[in-house]
Amino acid sequence: MLAINTAFANANLALEIADGRKFYRQLNAEAKHSENVLKTIDEMCAEAGIDILDVGTIAVVTGPGSFTGLRIGVAIAKALGCVNKSLKFISISSLQLMAYKKIKTYPKKEKFACVLNALSNLYFVAYFDKDGTILEEEKMIGQDEYLQMQCPKYALENDLPNLPCLKITEEDLLNYAKQREGLKQFVSSEELLPKYIRLSQAEDNMLKKQKKD
Repeated sequence: MLAINTAFANANLALEIADGRKFYRQLNAEAKHSENVLKTIDEMCAEAGIDILDVGTIAVVTGPGSFTGLRIGVAIAKALGCVNKSLKFISISSLQLMAYKKIKTYPKKEKFACVLNALSNLYFVAYFDKDGTILEEEKMIGQDEYLQMQCPKYALENDLPNLPCLKITEEDLLNYAKQREGLKQFVSSEELLPKYIRLSQAEDNMLKKQKKD
């Protein structure tokens, strides 16, 4: 299995091969993910002694998160699917991955929310029950609604400093992906799409222009 997370500032890459060996890489925010993710995956495969086409399942964090990062992860997975017709795909929500980490890090049984800073006083939010099951569709909210949230909130490390932090590791990514694989939660290549939730800046500008016209 190959697992890719390019949704956040730091990219997480994890590879597990048939003999159980695992290989992890992290690319920090200063690295250009568009140039380095695929190259790093090739290096991991070389270290493992396998061909990239030997990978049977690829798990990708599809968002919400960085627009560019989400496109990179999905594009790599789809490209590999074009040359490996038996490749299986798993789509991972950023916020549900965070909930998985919350349960491990803060095991208190409680309803809670995971929050991502969407900038400009906007936030991506998902609510979960005490076992980490999502309660309603992920959404984007404004500052007022964010401040009125009553349940405990958890955020990524260095994302919202006033909240308890969640540090997503490559091992977390792989273990969560394997959990999804065990439940056979696969999607087709066509269903593997970035989950933006909000419009891109270009789309927002176009919509505003159309309203003016």
